[in-house]
Parts: sequence; structure tokens; C-alpha cells
Amino acid sequence: MNSMQRHLHHLSVNIGPRGSTSANERLAANYIERKLAGFGYTVKTESFTTIPSFSLIQLIFIFGLLASFGTFLIQPGLSSMLAIGLLILYLLDVDTRFSLARFLPRKSSQNVRALLPNSQNNHSQRQQTKVVLMAHYDSSRAGLNFHPKLVSGFRSSFFLLIISMGIIALGTLSGTLLQLLGRSHAWVFYAMTPFALYLLVVALLLIHRELWGQITPGANDNASGVSVLLGVAKELRKNPLKNLDVEFVATGAEEAGTFGCLDYLKRHGVKDTYFINLDNLGAGKLFITTSEGILKKYKADSRLVALAQECIYSVPTLPVQSGGYHLLTTDATPIMVRGGKAISIMAKDEQGLLPNWHWITDTAENVESSNLSHAKTLVVRLIKRLNGV
Repeated sequence: MNSMQRHLHHLSVNIGPRGSTSANERLAANYIERKLAGFGYTVKTESFTTIPSFSLIQLIFIFGLLASFGTFLIQPGLSSMLAIGLLILYLLDVDTRFSLARFLPRKSSQNVRALLPNSQNNHSQRQQTKVVLMAHYDSSRAGLNFHPKLVSGFRSSFFLLIISMGIIALGTLSGTLLQLLGRSHAWVFYAMTPFALYLLVVALLLIHRELWGQITPGANDNASGVSVLLGVAKELRKNPLKNLDVEFVATGAEEAGTFGCLDYLKRHGVKDTYFINLDNLGAGKLFITTSEGILKKYKADSRLVALAQECIYSVPTLPVQSGGYHLLTTDATPIMVRGGKAISIMAKDEQGLLPNWHWITDTAENVESSNLSHAKTLVVRLIKRLNGV
């Protein structure tokens, strides 16, 4: 068992499930701190507060829209204002631009940071002199919509959720206009009913997830990414780059809604920085993301993509592909949304899905050690090309 495999085993087996804001998440952060310090880094931990699960916010929006539907026949005007407002806020939330989390009870999480300055200590010109290697270390709670027999329809079911929300918002608005014109609007209520029932089904699935879903061991998602991050940190520590600062950031609470990354961006911004995000690397075929985003597609940085593809072409034995990723957000997504230069390195199966995604089978036994080695090789080569080597 090599060092990256040992990291993965410790995180996913010795520590085990690492739910966002949980005690085990903190144990994982402590482990990452110790390892980076052992490599010779000065390690900083930045604490922040956040909610423990994305289900909480989803349920607020869904039940809010169901309340709008339920009051439509009595108060169509108020119903439409509530539905349209919730829809707008939800779309902003999906785009990582707004979150209700700031108004909800929160718990503590943390990001772990370590900086490798360039060997010449040249910081007079800061333009594009830093690359951030990022990986989240928390793991998700399993839910029925991530069941292996259902997960292939995840994106379709999500779009049906958006459509249902949109129809209720537009339906309540059209009903209000019909009432103002003195026309019957009761039929609109019945037309919206199937979509309201779908929202109710989604709400029940989310409640089931929170009450009965187990937190996964998170071997592929994302002990694999952390293991590669630590492997790269150990290798580069021996030979710092001449022109490039490299920062290693292990983020917490990604599974709750990329909150670790969002806290990092709030503190440090995206200016003059390249971001390489590592997520779900341990099973399937490695690929680099050319675009991300659930609804709107945001392009990965063109230079990062081009350099990564050069690395792939220059090593014929490096089995890495490229393509878009649009199932859920990664830590790279909010960076792209804010105009930052980012790319993700991930792995997916033949269906374009993440193997054992958010399911209890996400164990160390289902991780391919060769993936970790190939990912490390790609990351080191990519960083060196950014450095001009």
C-alpha cells in the first residue's frame, strides 16, 4: 500500500463517514493538517459556519412553493409573489450566487491551507503566480435518488424539479392575472396539481435522506481527491517551483453546498489564481472538465484545459479524457461562476456518472489505485507546465 492509498484508507476506513460539520469531518481535517505539517508546510486552518446538509435548503424552497400552491385559490396575488420570489432565489442558489444558509442555524466546519512559495521568493509581480490545488474531505449522506438503479435519471429528475417549480410560479401568476380580468382561475389550480405532487415526492425523498440515509465512507468522494492532493504536496515540497506559488486547500462542507470553497473565495477571491479541483478520482475513467454548472454551463479556463490536454497527449499511457460535468456543483463551479480560472479533474463510468456516487458502496475496496497514480502524474505535470517547465 503506497502513501496515497494509506491516506485514502485512513480517511474512509479508520475515520470513516465524514458528514459536513461532523466530528469525523474535524478528525479528517486534523489528519490533513498533520500530514501537511509533516511534509514541512506551515498549515493554516480557517473556520467557518454552515448548515450540515443541502437537503435543508431544498426543503425550504419546495415547501414554500407547495404553500404557494395551497393558498392559490384563496389569495392568488400573494401566492404568485411567493412562488416567483422563491423560484428566483432557488435559481440563484443553484448558481451558487445566493444561499439561505446564512439565515439558518449553522455549525462549524473548516478549510485546511498550506502554501508552497516559489523557490525564488519573487512576489513583486503577482499576476497569475499562484495555483490552488483543492479537494474536499467531507462525505455525503446517501439518498434514494442516488440509488444505483435510479441515479442514471438524476439529471432528468432535477430538470423536472425545476420545470415543476417554474410551472407553479407561472401558474400562480397567470391565475392572478385572470382574476384581475374577472375570469375564472380555478382551472389553473388543477393544471398545477401534478407538478405540485412531484414537488411533494421530492420533499419526501429528501426527508427520507435526512432521517434514514447513511453518511457514506466517502472513499471515492472524496478521500481519493485528498489523497492525490497530499501526494502532490509531498512531491512538490522537495522541489519548489521557480515562478509559481502553489497552495493546497482541503475544503470542508462541500457536500452541504460547496460552502468551504465559498468561504475561501470570500476571504481570498479569484484574482491572479489558477484553481485545480480534485473530486471523485478513484473509480472509472479520469477526465478533465471543460465546463461545469447545473443549469447554465460555465467554461473551464481555456489555458488550464489546453495545458492539461498537452499533458495527456505527451504521455500516451495516461488514460485521461475531457468533457463537461453538469450533474451537481463541484468546488470548481463557484469559481467559474465568479469568473475565476478553474478546472476539475474527476473520473466517471461509461454512463457518464460518478461510480458509487453518494451511496454506501463508496468504500476503499471500490477505489482503483492506478487512478490515484495517474491523477497525481497529471496534476504534477499540469502545475509544472503552468510554471513554464
